[in-house]
Amino acid sequence: MRGVIIAGGLGTRLRPLTLRRPKPLMPVANRAFLEYQVAQLKAAGADEIVFATNYLAERIEAHFGDGTRFGVRMRYAVEREPLGTAGAIRNAVEGLSPDRVIVFNGDILTDFDIGAIVRRHIETQAQVTLTLYRVRRPHPYGVIQIAQDGRVQAFIEPTEEQKRAADRGEPMEGDDFINAGIYIIEPDTLVRIPLRPCSIEREFYPQILAEGVPVYGVEGVGFWLDIGRPAQYVHATRALLSGEVKTALPPAGYRTEHGYWLGTDAEIEPDAEVEAGCQIGESACIGSRVQLSGYTVVGAGCTIGAGSALHGCILGERVQIGDGCQLTNCILDDECIIEPHVRLRNAVLGAESVIRAYSIGE
Repeated sequence: MRGVIIAGGLGTRLRPLTLRRPKPLMPVANRAFLEYQVAQLKAAGADEIVFATNYLAERIEAHFGDGTRFGVRMRYAVEREPLGTAGAIRNAVEGLSPDRVIVFNGDILTDFDIGAIVRRHIETQAQVTLTLYRVRRPHPYGVIQIAQDGRVQAFIEPTEEQKRAADRGEPMEGDDFINAGIYIIEPDTLVRIPLRPCSIEREFYPQILAEGVPVYGVEGVGFWLDIGRPAQYVHATRALLSGEVKTALPPAGYRTEHGYWLGTDAEIEPDAEVEAGCQIGESACIGSRVQLSGYTVVGAGCTIGAGSALHGCILGERVQIGDGCQLTNCILDDECIIEPHVRLRNAVLGAESVIRAYSIGE
């Protein structure tokens, strides 16, 4: 069985964090996000994975190579122009031997039992099985209607008024099924996807539904999150470190007896305080009287100066934090420099940013 991961988006909602890397390579708990999806597909029985790439495609191939490190064969299908969610899938399998595929959107963190969804797909003799996620109303998503036997009946996009109601958070009874971004597709249907820009929800699925092709929906049970914005990125990190999401691959490092995660060759001064659930990457240096709390992540090679306190922060690699800093709910990309006695709250800094001493940003 083959896996396809759609990983070609620009990640504009996560800028500036995606200016130097594609969104699927964002570090989540000190691992590239795609590593969690690769482990999940492998656990479900995929022995080959194809990445459908476009933006900074070479970075993904450089990270995964031929897949030997990850125990699966890996291929790369680069889109010369954006092909949409359907066209990207067809381009990924073009020229390959016919096989059933599991398709993942490259920004979904979940612990759904993919193997169980595949078994249900086989039982129903579906050509396509969509994984569904139940959400409370109101919401800004398109809705998928299914019959009692699970067969998909319709895709219904939200009206502008429904989107506005969701933005306002107006109370509404009931819930709906939305597309969770995970599909099982048979070879006979794969070859019908056009090799051109095409949306799978707005064009291809409605077309094959109208023709009577058996398309089924299966509700995913467990954790599900679309990592599209900084707040969702933070949520994903905390879910992994807290155990809220049960992934096939653990966060990087090992969990100490004190409940925090620690990478190799990291140095922590004896009087530093590291709260359970935090994570310290390889070769990081944590200075005297430093306080880390709120699922703070310290990337590889970072240094944190004496007396600094970080709560709910995510640091990329080789970030330098000076003495006496106070950072709360901040995301700092690689090689940022925070000079001494800075106070920052709710900041998102791009790579190599410099914040001068005694600055305050709240």
